[in-house]
Amino acid sequence: MVQINLKLSLRKIKNIIEVSYNTFEKATYDQYLMASLALRSKDKLSAYQYIDDITGSGSLNAHFKQLYDKAHKLDENQLKNIMGNSMYPMLKIDKSNSYDYYPELNVSVFNNKLYEGDFGKYEDLIQRLYIQEEVIESELIEKRNNANPEPYSVRFEDDKILVKIAEEWVNLPTEIFQKIFVNDLTSIKKVKSEIHNVADGSGWYALTNAVINNMYSSNNYFYDNGDLCLIRNDDVRKTIISQLAGFYIYKEEIIPYAGNKDLCEKVLNLLLENKSINEFKTRSVITLLTYSDDLIAQSVINYILARKDSKELALMGIKLLVRGIEKNWENDALKSFMTYADSSKYSLIYKANPRLVEDIQMLSMINPDFLTPTHKKKVEEYKQNRQAIIDSIQKMVGEIATSGMREKTKQLKSTDKTRRFHKLIQRYDAHSKIDYNQATLNDLEKYSKEITELYDLMKELQNEIDKEN
Repeated sequence: MVQINLKLSLRKIKNIIEVSYNTFEKATYDQYLMASLALRSKDKLSAYQYIDDITGSGSLNAHFKQLYDKAHKLDENQLKNIMGNSMYPMLKIDKSNSYDYYPELNVSVFNNKLYEGDFGKYEDLIQRLYIQEEVIESELIEKRNNANPEPYSVRFEDDKILVKIAEEWVNLPTEIFQKIFVNDLTSIKKVKSEIHNVADGSGWYALTNAVINNMYSSNNYFYDNGDLCLIRNDDVRKTIISQLAGFYIYKEEIIPYAGNKDLCEKVLNLLLENKSINEFKTRSVITLLTYSDDLIAQSVINYILARKDSKELALMGIKLLVRGIEKNWENDALKSFMTYADSSKYSLIYKANPRLVEDIQMLSMINPDFLTPTHKKKVEEYKQNRQAIIDSIQKMVGEIATSGMREKTKQLKSTDKTRRFHKLIQRYDAHSKIDYNQATLNDLEKYSKEITELYDLMKELQNEIDKEN
């Protein structure tokens, strides 16, 4: 059994049931008066004369004559009833009831209930409408007759076709179905996937040109057991096509990447082959790499980082380095790793390609056991030079601190020289929070230059103080 949503040009006639019957309403004074006149007058001429006598030529004249004419059509018993209970008979035309008739199926729907045949032609129609009054006349008025395509639930069971009408399944002859089924399919020749001849369950839909175009919306697809699988950012969409009762149907299966190693690797290889992996969202690529073999992940990271920058992929590549994937990294990838890695990972990046690292400060953070002889010599010279600068800085800062010049200069007149001295000593006195051991070489050279200036200012100002004393 297969259930499908299909568009059918099923003819549907909407009929209104117009029913005329007498009912009774409380008579107005005017209606009562004219009914009394109709009961007691000898003829119409004498009644009109009476109306002329009591109304003259005013507006009530025509009004009363109109009411008299209606009363005059009633029989004597009806007029006596009006005199007795003041209830006036009224003709009511009821158009509130309608139903839909499906001529191809010979069924009707009234108040959401299915009826066999044309409901408006039922012999007990009035009883089914629950009209208690005596019906004078009933008539069917066709309001709408169309066969515009509408969606219907259609069920295929063995050799039967059923269509859902008013929550009930109605037999739909095959010859009628083939006439009313709306199928604009012209692109079936584009389909290269297998077309099955069996189908079961729900979730099936009529195959359309739009669906086929969507199946081949990109070149990133493959076939699984003959069914086309379109690669998307978050998953793979498999489209299964079958032929049933002379037309094509399809349903889709969504296959997620998470936890599916074989699928992830297949998708990555195809995207690399098509050179379209850069079109994928980075988060989607990360998902694919997470569930793939490390060497495949490495080749993808190499490919992408050679073409664009990506912090997320660089960090993932660094994780592969930590896991032991050290060989076959491209230089572009390693450069990206250096941009986003913390210093604890510099040694791994260096091992992958020692020629790539030239920055002396970065070399100084690498495990000495990994360094080439040339780099090891450069690092030793760098550290010696760095330590010499730190020693010089500390020696000058120590002398400045013990000189007491911060207090001594207060006796001097304020000048550019004294102001500069106080500005520098405030920055570089013995209590400064600068950690020279953690500073870069460039910063150390800057500190050394300013502290040397401070040291020289101290000497000059001491000479000035000595002269004044």
